[in-house]
Amino acid sequence: MHTLWNSIFYQPIYNALIFIINTITLGDVGFAIIILTIVVKLILLPLTKKSIKSQILMKKMEPEIKQIKKDFPNKEEQAKKTFELYKKYGTNPFSGCLVALLQLPIVLTVYYIFRNLSVVNAPLYHFIHAPTIFNINFLGVFELHSKSIILAVLAGISQFILGYLASPMKPKVEIVKEMPASDTPKNFQEQMSEGMQTNMKYFLPFLIVYIAYQYSVVVALYLITTNIFSIIQEWYIRRKLENSLT
Repeated sequence: MHTLWNSIFYQPIYNALIFIINTITLGDVGFAIIILTIVVKLILLPLTKKSIKSQILMKKMEPEIKQIKKDFPNKEEQAKKTFELYKKYGTNPFSGCLVALLQLPIVLTVYYIFRNLSVVNAPLYHFIHAPTIFNINFLGVFELHSKSIILAVLAGISQFILGYLASPMKPKVEIVKEMPASDTPKNFQEQMSEGMQTNMKYFLPFLIVYIAYQYSVVVALYLITTNIFSIIQEWYIRRKLENSLT
């Protein structure tokens, strides 16, 4: 498993980072992390777009799901019909988890790279050379191996904005219209989905602050860049998809 992790994540990311340091940022490691993060986000773009499309479709499916609950009181029939509805729309309620799961090993890889950073015995490919200039002082203020509460809080704030954008609130008037007294209670899947959205909005930012501060400026910088890029990406893709699906 360790060899597999090295081959898939550690060595490619490490070599990509060293290549960026050598050829683009000319020794500045902090800006190299920002560029590497954007490259990773661009690679994950197809999965991200699919995840956002799934969220939009799930929103459009809500009236049909409520109708299924009314027409089929039996839980097994509800599950069967709901699954058929997902298949009809070509979506999956858990597709958003895939992007998050893929980003986790990348964050861990970035952290381990800088925890054990060595350009002397580094796992470099034969066409990648060790950098001659290696500046780990970002903007002349933040030492990449140290901790920064400022960057940690910025990571949390950017995560909150991203979570809010990814799960926009319904207008109050719309909520009243969609919740008549005779409405059936929400099923487990709906409750779990709403619970996950609440955690993404309010709990996750605090967790991000803790992680960003607990480890190092490197992780905080990666998370801030990821969130800012994701905010722009989320807004643009969501607007394009909503226009095309209306």
